[in-house]
Amino acid sequence: MKILGEKSLSSKVEKGLKILFFIITLLDIITLTFTSITLFSEFNSSSMRNNYLSKIVLEGTISCIFIATGIVALFIIYQFIKIFRNLKQNKLFEKKNTDYLKKVSKLSIIIGFLYLTCLIGISIFLRNYNSLNLLTDFLIKILILVFTVAFFIFGIGIKILNEIYKKAIEYKEENDFTI
Repeated sequence: MKILGEKSLSSKVEKGLKILFFIITLLDIITLTFTSITLFSEFNSSSMRNNYLSKIVLEGTISCIFIATGIVALFIIYQFIKIFRNLKQNKLFEKKNTDYLKKVSKLSIIIGFLYLTCLIGISIFLRNYNSLNLLTDFLIKILILVFTVAFFIFGIGIKILNEIYKKAIEYKEENDFTI
C-alpha cells in the first residue's frame, strides 16, 4: 500500500481524522448541554446549602476542564488533518508541517496542564465530600494522572520529532542546492 499520495494510507488517515474531529465536536456539544442542564437544575433546587454550592462550582469547573480538553483536542486533530493533507499531496518536506507539529506539541502540553488541574480539582472534591468507593476514587485519580503524564510525554515527543523534521528539511534543501 502506498504511504503518500491519493488513495494512500495518508489519505485514509486524513479521512479518519475528519470523522474523529466530527465525533469529538459532537461529544463536546452533548457534554456541554448535559453539564449545563445538570448544573442549572442543581443550582435552582430548593435544598441548596453553602456546602452544596461549592460542590456545584467544583463540578462545573471540572466539567469545563473536560470540555476544554475536548476543544484543545479538536485543534490537535485539525493540525494532523493539515499534515496528512500535505502527505496526500506528496508534500513531505514542507516547512508548514513543522509549524503544525509545533502547534500539536504546545496543545498537547496544554491538555496535560488541563488534566493536572482536573486531577487537583477531583482530589479536592473527593477529599471534601464523602465518596462511595475508595477504590473507584483511586482509579479515577490514577486514570487522570496517566492522561496527564501521557499528554506531557506526547507533547515533548512531538517537539523532539519536530526538531528532527526541521533538520531533515535543512538537509534536503542543502542536497537540492548541491545538485
